[in-house]
Amino acid sequence: MHSAFLFLFLLALPLPAQTFRDPADQPFRRAPMSVAARSVVLPLATNVHLAFDTETLRTHTAWRGPSLNMHGSPYDGAAGRFLADFTGDFLFTNPPLFPWAGGKPARNILTDFPSKPRFLGLSTRDGIRTLMYELPLDAEETVRVHESPSVQWVDGTPVVVRRFELSASYMDLEFTAHMEAGRMTTISQNAAAMGILREKDLLLVAFRGRPLLGWKPATAQADYVVELHREKDGESEIIPRYVTGDETHAVVHIPAHRGEISFEVLSVVCADKPEAERLLPKLVPAKVAPPELMRVSEPSASKPTNAAPSWVVTNAPAVRAEAGFLIEQLEILNSKSESAPITGLDFLPNGDLAFCTARGEVFIAGPWDNPTNPPVFRRFARGLMEPGGLRVFSGEMFVAQKCELTRLRDTDGDGEADYFECVSQAWGFNGNARQFAVGPVADKEGKFHVLLDGRGSRWEVPFRAWDVRFSRAGKDFEGWASGFHSPGGGGVFGGEVFATDNAGPWAPAAKLVAVRESQPHGYPAAQPAPQEQFNEPKEMTAPAVWFPARLAKRVTGLAALPERWGQFAGQLIVADGEGALLRVHLEQVNGDWQGAVWPFLKVPAVRVTRLAFNATGQLYVGGAAADGKGPGLGRIAAAGAMPFEVRQVKALADGFELTFTEPVDVASAMKVASYDAAQFNYRHELAAGLEYDFAGTPNKSSALKVVSVTVAPDGLSARLRLGGMRAGFVTSIRAAGVRSAAAQPLLHDVFFYTLNQLPKQP
Repeated sequence: MHSAFLFLFLLALPLPAQTFRDPADQPFRRAPMSVAARSVVLPLATNVHLAFDTETLRTHTAWRGPSLNMHGSPYDGAAGRFLADFTGDFLFTNPPLFPWAGGKPARNILTDFPSKPRFLGLSTRDGIRTLMYELPLDAEETVRVHESPSVQWVDGTPVVVRRFELSASYMDLEFTAHMEAGRMTTISQNAAAMGILREKDLLLVAFRGRPLLGWKPATAQADYVVELHREKDGESEIIPRYVTGDETHAVVHIPAHRGEISFEVLSVVCADKPEAERLLPKLVPAKVAPPELMRVSEPSASKPTNAAPSWVVTNAPAVRAEAGFLIEQLEILNSKSESAPITGLDFLPNGDLAFCTARGEVFIAGPWDNPTNPPVFRRFARGLMEPGGLRVFSGEMFVAQKCELTRLRDTDGDGEADYFECVSQAWGFNGNARQFAVGPVADKEGKFHVLLDGRGSRWEVPFRAWDVRFSRAGKDFEGWASGFHSPGGGGVFGGEVFATDNAGPWAPAAKLVAVRESQPHGYPAAQPAPQEQFNEPKEMTAPAVWFPARLAKRVTGLAALPERWGQFAGQLIVADGEGALLRVHLEQVNGDWQGAVWPFLKVPAVRVTRLAFNATGQLYVGGAAADGKGPGLGRIAAAGAMPFEVRQVKALADGFELTFTEPVDVASAMKVASYDAAQFNYRHELAAGLEYDFAGTPNKSSALKVVSVTVAPDGLSARLRLGGMRAGFVTSIRAAGVRSAAAQPLLHDVFFYTLNQLPKQP
């Protein structure tokens, strides 16, 4: 006997979360709502709206009136709390019940269920909003469902029409169209319709389409608990809500079928039973179009777009030279006078730039190499939920929304995405405003990593503060590493995944970590991490690099420097989020990554959060404009001679070997007095930002003696021998007295080396 797949989610009520105003013609909107965190909001008409929960695959709310209200202003760069709600009239609601069932009824709907059904995505092709998901019949067989909501007006009354297209099913299915407080009643003795007498009105429900469908209504005494999540002072809390009383279930019985079928469920609010009986004959006889499950994904002939550009260049790029680099600022203007920071950045195979913004839009722009023909930024997608990253792999565009990783496709060739495919939404999300998702990063096995913010999390909400890994098809989902406080960016270096994380409780400073399987990185992580360590985590894997607060208070995106960047090629650059770039040189010692960090370049026009190199080695930087008014975008190219710098640092058993970008003045480099060295470390504790010396004194460092300096014959390196150096500490070295052979001082004479391991003596 095949198992049933009826089960109930105790769904978390989201907290006030950030949402944005959008044009009236918005085809859909991903937004945390007060009844389901993973909501897709569809405008059926100017004043009729429907919200679908992609976790329980249910239409949880339909209402008449204005669209979502935003409690608070649109995105303004702040981390305030926002609640998506509405001021209108409920047409109907559904509790957090998974509405589909099949096979033998489950004995306990809370525990008896097989593998979880899967939300596949959303299509907006041809102006039809289609929600796509699949239901598991058993371990191998699934039923694909396409659900397309719309509204039909009958005598001035809105009728919510949910069209269903189903693939073949070898077993009978049942769909709970409604669960409403009230009593069941018949309508005109019509087998295709039923009514639910509510406190102030009657909900008329009918189906049309396949003639073998039938109602299996039931009235039961409700007695269950729904856990509601809300945000208080930036943290999440649970409030139980007890549901009791008469409840009518309007269940459609769908017999087994060999081919594809289609049918429609109609829901309309009537004042009373006579009105329902008057409207019913105008609803049921209508024909239902045959199923077309392949319509949403089959490519069609290319259709040119006539859409006006959303962003246009307002001036020629401002060019500034700094330390052997050219930095260009491109000012852009949103035609709707609303804009938000860039949160993801990458290049398409044809060289076009693609980026997403915190407002949930994606734009594509052609190259801006031609000053007489500046680029035009056209909107490719909208309606996403505060994406935290955009990447292009094998020509396909992936966006990390707060609630899911999404693949964007343009199936009809009109220049805009119409297929929003859900690659994975297997992590927990309860609508907390700070629960961002960053990525994706592809590892050497081709699997995706998404880094999940741990702030505002609860242990019961799975995988918060984790790096989660899964295949490009969304399969083999697993928690890879845990303990991230507020990840800022991710990338690959030396064949391994690296991520930046930021300071906070249990995260004493910003850091760069090598993300290795099963390693804990210090911050309280949700399940499947042990619950006993959620309030006071015991373990923290040492990061590859600490970023002291005087160097960077917040770190975001990272990227490896290409060959065109000369002597710095193969190193990492990290954005500090405030308008500067940091340079990192890494090495492996005893199997652990560690290394040095320097200031690198200032980008005064952009608060940089995302980095991407084009095919010619030019670095594009994106984030917020320096004045906080809209997006910031710039380009950096290597040009001319490199400045005099410490190029790289190698740890030795008793000191460091410094390599320079050009020969040094031997006399200055050999002076012990040219250098100052000290060490400090950080402790895994609730308080953040404290540095400790050898004696454990907070906000102090321990001075190291520079015992001797040896300069190589070619003048390109110097070996510093230090007294009292310890592993497990950050070493700061200032080389203020060193000069180049051309008598130039170092452009940046201080670096910080995170010394996790001392090399073994040769």
